[in-house]
Amino acid sequence: MKRKTLKKKILGIICAFCLCICMTGGSTAVYGASVDSCIDKIAEARYANIASYYTNMIRKGSTFTAKANVSAKIKASISITMTLQRQSGTSWSDVTSWFDSTTGGGLDLTKSYVAGTRGNYRVRAVYTVNGETITTYSSTVTY
Repeated sequence: MKRKTLKKKILGIICAFCLCICMTGGSTAVYGASVDSCIDKIAEARYANIASYYTNMIRKGSTFTAKANVSAKIKASISITMTLQRQSGTSWSDVTSWFDSTTGGGLDLTKSYVAGTRGNYRVRAVYTVNGETITTYSSTVTY
């Protein structure tokens, strides 16, 4: 009788150990993954034609450099409209705008602008890939 109870306890411990290994073995922690790579994964699952996109703006002195990039899942008709905006109170006003388009797998648009007025700026990028359109914004940059 004692032997049967001991076997059940050992079997229970082994089963619990295996269950713990199975539960932790299915997930993989990724350290140092950038936010952009996470956004790319979301875009891949969320959009039919857009594989990835990137919108950013940096400032050096009074010069802003705006960047927009989009990749298609297959060869496609692609366009980017990038608009520099300045904050006016609680709303945003368009300062200047740029446009580019192509047919292919991706499109990059990089433009610079010298600001004459101090304030908060951001870039709005509108990506269109085979008729599928998304609008994104960069982080706010202060001048």
